Amino acid sequence: MRASYREYVTAGQRLLINHALESPLVPMSNASEPSALMPPLYAGIVATIYGLTGVESYSSTFILKSVNIMASTITVWLVFLIARCITAQSTYGWIAAIVVTIHPAMIGFTDFIWDTSIFACGATLTIWFAIHISNKPFTWIRWSGYGFWLGGLALLNPSLTIAYPLLVLWPLHRSGALQTRVVCRAVTYCVCGWLIAIAPWTIRNYIQVNKLLYVRSGLGLEFWLGVCPEADTNGAEVYDAQYPLKNHMIQSHVSQVGENNYITECGNRAIDVIKKDPIRYIRLIAIRTVDFWFGSTFSHAKPGQWGWPQSMARNAIFLFLSAEMLLFCWCILLARRINIDLAWLAGMAIAFSITYCLTHIQLRYRAPMEPLVAVIMAVAMAQAFSPKEKENSQVDQAVA
Repeated sequence: MRASYREYVTAGQRLLINHALESPLVPMSNASEPSALMPPLYAGIVATIYGLTGVESYSSTFILKSVNIMASTITVWLVFLIARCITAQSTYGWIAAIVVTIHPAMIGFTDFIWDTSIFACGATLTIWFAIHISNKPFTWIRWSGYGFWLGGLALLNPSLTIAYPLLVLWPLHRSGALQTRVVCRAVTYCVCGWLIAIAPWTIRNYIQVNKLLYVRSGLGLEFWLGVCPEADTNGAEVYDAQYPLKNHMIQSHVSQVGENNYITECGNRAIDVIKKDPIRYIRLIAIRTVDFWFGSTFSHAKPGQWGWPQSMARNAIFLFLSAEMLLFCWCILLARRINIDLAWLAGMAIAFSITYCLTHIQLRYRAPMEPLVAVIMAVAMAQAFSPKEKENSQVDQAVA
């Protein structure tokens, strides 16, 4: 397995052996400090499977990859249900499901010992939960449980948190319950459930890492990887030059100063670089935005490559994402009106992209949003190609 993707392998192994989450950025032979770099849930899954079948054994690797495949399979079924529910037509449910099934990003990253496939399933299940509770009577148990689920999802991967306000308000809008009193109650119950879910991990981090963190501590490092000197001169060298697992000098430095101090250093350096040349930072954000939505590699290209992927797998993802985005834009232009669910879902996808566009981009960061993007595209197609008479009939039935 490539060194730049061994974080969860190392975290799971150390959790199994030392019964603690320790830094995955330094070699196993070195003493390590408590770490909050990796969210706890997937590290716990890896540690559990390693404990049952052996550390990095053939069986454990097979099981972890099989879990990814199972999660992706469930995601396909959920995408079908969501798209069918929103469009009220099975045809568009099948279109969305097929897109996810054949999507190279959804297929390729099942081979990684990483949370990508499970997180994609969890994010899709969250959309399904939101639709489900929008059709049910309002109860404090249902909404606090929804908030607890959102907290649990953050412990798997916190990157969707920026879209949580939309995920709370959208089902209220669908149910016609956007009155101030109902919104305040729903938000309160959700926040309480969310706080209960993340509280143990937050307390652990405050005690052992001496910081009040939201799930993970790596934001400073992510910012630095996005603005380091290599970011706009030779993006392909960013990891080789700046990431501890691929640079022994930096790894030695992390061993000396500690993971937490190193991440703080990275954050401070990133802030200084951004302040020194904000125009450069804005340009890098624009490049990463194109990368995120169209699958190009402008932010990771070697000089002279112009962002065209150099491997067949990356080419496939690039072409698929580009075709997907162009088809979506075409459908929006053809649509006679914008479905309100489409607007909410598009807002969630855009919100999810913000953190990555501001910090650091890799192709796998887009994969968890693919199910949502497939649903959005299916809804846009339904708006563009559904007969007008059918729309009028549906409106008349709604009014009746």
